[in-house]
Amino acid sequence: MSQPSPLARLLVPHLRPEARGYAEVPALETVLAELLASAHTAWPRVRLEDAVFLRYLAERLGPTSEPERTLRALPAADLFLACACVHGDAAAQAALDAHFLPKVAAAVARVHPGADAVSEVCQVLREKLLTSEGGQPPRLASYLGQGPLAAWLRAAAVRTALNLRRSAQRQARAEEEALAEATLPGGTHPELEHLRQRHRADFQAALAEALAALPSRERTVLRLHLVEGLSLERIGTVYRTHKSTVSRWLARAREEVLAGTRSRLTERLRLSSGELHSLLRDVPVQLDQSLSSLLATTGDSEGP
Repeated sequence: MSQPSPLARLLVPHLRPEARGYAEVPALETVLAELLASAHTAWPRVRLEDAVFLRYLAERLGPTSEPERTLRALPAADLFLACACVHGDAAAQAALDAHFLPKVAAAVARVHPGADAVSEVCQVLREKLLTSEGGQPPRLASYLGQGPLAAWLRAAAVRTALNLRRSAQRQARAEEEALAEATLPGGTHPELEHLRQRHRADFQAALAEALAALPSRERTVLRLHLVEGLSLERIGTVYRTHKSTVSRWLARAREEVLAGTRSRLTERLRLSSGELHSLLRDVPVQLDQSLSSLLATTGDSEGP
């Protein structure tokens, strides 16, 4: 049995068991050379080793009864660009920004109208496409080349727009409900007021510890926004990111502070779930004021 030719040796060892049929393609070397030539011609400024791309390709090939025809039909240039972006090539990421992301705007506008909304969706999509989270590869790594990259990105952008719109609607409802609950007429029940007075020091300590446990960036962004009064746009300029990203940082910081405060109070106090709920009932509405006071008092001066 003859040994695989040079390019084939870079692909075949990485094929999944169900895709071993590609190793038997008689013209495999020629087909791979054509795919690489097409990719390099499309993106001459992108620097990606052939070995890296061919392994990436092999890991995404699925079972087929016509392996040569499947290989020849692949959008090689699109897969090559995606691979380079996933591996952090700056030229590839710039090409994605210039040639692909602007094309999704029309699709996004049909789902989530408005220039700011479209800009936010594109920013969120870009972060998901190129950023690893929780040990998982960037979202762009899930593009398998089963169609044009532009069409895959449009579908991903529409899903992102729908998710953001639903999230915004849920947040608005939650804020309305919290505000309504916090402003119910009739005053505070004496037992509830006694509970809050008795555990005020415990609550303040738990809140301060939860704030201190935040990553420095989230704590600094809270200080810039709540104490120094910087707008989301100004903070975005400081960190060289979109205001929607800053908004998500702030929301995540608030959520982590609330969760940390609840966790610490649960450990310290022997309260029923109902009492703990009552103690923390108004916290979401008053959180920014409490955090502002703490940040101003502690004088947290860590820079971005």
